[in-house]
Amino acid sequence: MMRRQPWSTDSRMIMEIISGLIDGRIPVTLLRQGKRPLQSRVIAFYSYRHIPYLLLARPLELRSAYQIQDLLFKIRGMPILGFSCPVTRESDTILATMMPQSLFSLELRQGTRIETPLGSTATFFLRGRSQVNTSVMENISLGGVKLSGQLAHALGPRDLVGPCTLSLAGKDAVISREVTINNAVISRIEKSVKHQVFGVKFELTSVEEQQLREHLEFLGKLKLR
Repeated sequence: MMRRQPWSTDSRMIMEIISGLIDGRIPVTLLRQGKRPLQSRVIAFYSYRHIPYLLLARPLELRSAYQIQDLLFKIRGMPILGFSCPVTRESDTILATMMPQSLFSLELRQGTRIETPLGSTATFFLRGRSQVNTSVMENISLGGVKLSGQLAHALGPRDLVGPCTLSLAGKDAVISREVTINNAVISRIEKSVKHQVFGVKFELTSVEEQQLREHLEFLGKLKLR
């Protein structure tokens, strides 16, 4: 079975996850649109009007909280986990007024982000272009995938992605599976000297969502053995 998603309406589960980050002094990474990731730590957690809020160890110099797209963390021996964003800045309490750059709320992630095995790739077209692109999958969730590789041309935010075939390499490259996503969009571009690193957000039909869910369950079993 896959590790359960790091999100639930069950307050005990939320507290367990966040407390683990605090007690273990586990760093978190906040991914930003078109900018370098930010590193920080969660030092406190509380709930206000049924919305969870995280207090970070140091202020983040942001023009807008909506620059933040994902908050990720890595526990030793486990896949990458995290919360889907936007992370929104909390403003309704005295604590937020005192520390406006340190307090953030989180939204529901569509699926646990899981590291992909070596050899996992994505092959796709950009709408309006004829070149076939093949990139390495770094991690994936039900909501999208992070890719890296050398492409024939520069990417732009919101570029539409045509049919995208995800090829998942199995253990020792013996097992493999493929899923095709018909509609997706470039949602994040990160700067890299050697190659392009970018996020692709899926726009799934119900059939594609079920296929991808099975795909991720298969991957979760491989990673958590």
